[in-house]
Amino acid sequence: MKNRNDSTMYRFNYYKSHYWDGVDFKDGRTIRNQFFDSRLKKYFEQIVNQLGPDTVANEIDKILSQCEPGSELFNFLFVHFMVEYENPKLVGFDKVFVMLVDKYIRTGKSGKIYDEKTTMKIIEKADIIKPLLIGSVAPDLYMIDTVNAKIVNKMGFDTASTSESVTKLYYKNMDKLAPLYKTLSSVQAKYIVLVFWDVDCSHCITEIPKLLEIYHDLRKTVDVKVFSVYTVYEFDKWRKYIIDKKLDFINVYDPVHINNIKTKYDIFSTPKVYLLDKNKIIKSKHMPVEKISDLIKAFEEEEKAKKPK
Repeated sequence: MKNRNDSTMYRFNYYKSHYWDGVDFKDGRTIRNQFFDSRLKKYFEQIVNQLGPDTVANEIDKILSQCEPGSELFNFLFVHFMVEYENPKLVGFDKVFVMLVDKYIRTGKSGKIYDEKTTMKIIEKADIIKPLLIGSVAPDLYMIDTVNAKIVNKMGFDTASTSESVTKLYYKNMDKLAPLYKTLSSVQAKYIVLVFWDVDCSHCITEIPKLLEIYHDLRKTVDVKVFSVYTVYEFDKWRKYIIDKKLDFINVYDPVHINNIKTKYDIFSTPKVYLLDKNKIIKSKHMPVEKISDLIKAFEEEEKAKKPK
């Protein structure tokens, strides 16, 4: 006899597998059906998205493979999925966007939907996102903390105004700089909160004190550290804020300009938050700081459940 959960899953799978019965993806008239848009939206938002990004990617692939390549319906669906998953509502679903770029745009299977310039921009975007997908090892950062910042500033980095002058200073002081770096890879903790922020960002001014409070509460029971990256270069203003707010994070910035932080971590606004495990694997990202405690507790419970009883 099937239990209730088995019965519910059977009904769900049956509904999902028969959802598109009667829809011909090779028929161009399908796109003009007044119910098609809402049906498409319902399928992904209410049925497929809950199964995770890999399932979503497979479902998109399945649907696109039924369309005539280059047809109006194929083009409509492809652009719809690209827009939907480039900046997805759900964390981790940017993986779908990367799949679409890798499988369709890089290979030419998407046809000539986009011109050459737009295609290159899309590929560049996917190349930025790919190393930041959940499950990837976070790209390393070579940063300078508040103590070593004074040494770096004396080298002239604080007054260098062009990329050429910064480059010259870097090569001139390369050996002296090496022991001053504080790297992300060197941080030892079970969980690392990686946050990018700016003293003059109004949202950061609200969120960073919240993060401080959460950090102090979490570290009573969990091995956690905050790798706090200042995204601008105004040292005095940054240091004053750290002292005034008593930010006992690992406070760092990049006066040497070697990390290309904004591109490396896709920072188009601040604050930007990543949660890493002890191996620097990205466990979650782009979450409000108040969600960090719940996420860590969930990972702790998951780990506990896996341990043999």
